[in-house]
Amino acid sequence: MAGSRAPRRVAGRLRWRLPHLGAPRLAAGWRRAALLALVVAAVALGGWSLYRSPLLAVQDVAVEGNRVLTVDQIRGIAGLEGQSLIRPDFEAARESLLALPLVKEARVSRDWPNGARITVVERVPWGVWQVGEQRFVIDEEGVVLDLPAPERAQVIVQTDAPAATLAPGARVAPGAVAAAGRLVAEAERTLGRPVVGLQFSQASGLTAVLAGDLRVVFGDTQGYEFKVAALFAVLQQAQQEGRTLSRVDLRFGDRVAIQ
Repeated sequence: MAGSRAPRRVAGRLRWRLPHLGAPRLAAGWRRAALLALVVAAVALGGWSLYRSPLLAVQDVAVEGNRVLTVDQIRGIAGLEGQSLIRPDFEAARESLLALPLVKEARVSRDWPNGARITVVERVPWGVWQVGEQRFVIDEEGVVLDLPAPERAQVIVQTDAPAATLAPGARVAPGAVAAAGRLVAEAERTLGRPVVGLQFSQASGLTAVLAGDLRVVFGDTQGYEFKVAALFAVLQQAQQEGRTLSRVDLRFGDRVAIQ
């Protein structure tokens, strides 16, 4: 029979010789693809192991700029230690720090070879916001702080709000607080009269009481320079006329109301 081997007689019996069967061979293209897949898998596994290796993890976090918050508090909240140096989440660390009432600004950067650096700017008490009998320490942006009030702190009395508890981190009338800060620092030099009292209402905004019992309604910081210039002109004119003013309203641009 064609294609088959003849039987072989061995010791009175027939013995068939089977044809030789070789292992199937892969085509050259398939062999290269399989080898490439193995190499890629090995590289990926090695890269993942290296990514998770403590050798490439943030091992030290330097902290600077803090005065009230401790280094350990800042490190713990940032959560950078142990993160991979290849892709540390600096933005998430910064956002976590900015969520603290005491932190005004935060910057997070690499600190080679295996660390990170956190620089914070803490809020500083500026004055006191008073609602009824309750007093809350605030910074220059009106953020409530859980800190002692500074010596000779300016007090802004809100006259039209019921008593309420303000938690640290709450913000009160930032425009009015900013205007109050500038007036306290500049009024005596630019107007010749120091600020002796500060009040706030939702309807009128900030009212500053200047020496001589002059009440000046500023509202907020919008058009601050114009308001100060207008007030100076009004005071000069009143002095020339020998007139005593009790109230000046600067909220409506060049339509200054005086009493």
